[in-house]
Amino acid sequence: MATKITAIDEAPRTTSPLPDYWFSRLSKPLIFLIIALAIMGAYLAFTIPVAVFPEVNFPRIIIGIDNGVMPIDQMMVTITRPVEDAVNSVPGLQRVNSITSRGSAEIDLFFNWNVDMMQTLQLVNAAVAQVQTSLPNTAKIDTHRLTFASFPILGYSLTSNTIPQTQLWELATYTLKPQINRLDGVATVVVQGGEEPEYLITPDPSKLLSASVTVQDILNGVAKTNLVDSPGLIEQNHQLVLGLVNGQVRSPEQLGQIVIKTSASGVPVHIADVATVTNGTKPKYTVVTANGKPAVLLSINRQPDSNTVNVADEVNAKSGRA
Repeated sequence: MATKITAIDEAPRTTSPLPDYWFSRLSKPLIFLIIALAIMGAYLAFTIPVAVFPEVNFPRIIIGIDNGVMPIDQMMVTITRPVEDAVNSVPGLQRVNSITSRGSAEIDLFFNWNVDMMQTLQLVNAAVAQVQTSLPNTAKIDTHRLTFASFPILGYSLTSNTIPQTQLWELATYTLKPQINRLDGVATVVVQGGEEPEYLITPDPSKLLSASVTVQDILNGVAKTNLVDSPGLIEQNHQLVLGLVNGQVRSPEQLGQIVIKTSASGVPVHIADVATVTNGTKPKYTVVTANGKPAVLLSINRQPDSNTVNVADEVNAKSGRA
């Protein structure tokens, strides 16, 4: 049986030289582009700010108000409502939420995503400044944008078995806080906890009545006497020297010697004549503990465009030297 074999001629396969030609023609620009991107990436790796979260410009502004221990109903009528009415005229405002508690209030302003938040913050501050003259003098208002930089990046707790809490508070407020606040990239330093020292004046009702003195007279006497003022300039040797009169008290005894008023017979009435002056501490509403001990907490916030790692290293280095 014969077998027939049929030969099939295949056409030779040819590849297009276009890819090789394209790469060979553009090889130098491509290599230059790759090297430029690598150099740019290396530069940004050492210079771009580092943070836990990306920088987002949220269209939200928070107004925090502190007014001691004012009752909630009075706080709502005299402070929260007037501030809400004042900021309603800011362009781009969509919603206002507020939380009022005893002595404090938080007002959240939500804006359109298309508004310029820096300019909006200035408009909100202007609206709050207009209404602040009608608010109680004791009300403290803080306005800031909500960003990831609004949250602390670092915290230090000061504890001691021998140093009183009042001295720890003074150390944190007058020594550590000013030094840390001056570092590059640090926005704010908040001190919490501890005991803030103050002088306690306890009036005697019977002595007040016999001397015809009221509690308001004591407050006015302290406000007008416990201050630093300038009586004017002194010219000497072709120089002008600013004179200062220091009336600040340094002890309970000095505070007790402040004259409240003069009686009808010309005898001065001192605070110690109608009240008892002692060392005391300011009432605290926030308790801070660390490792089971009372502590003073320093919370450090960074600026929005700062490097979190660099700020933390600077604060750690400064705290180590302090």
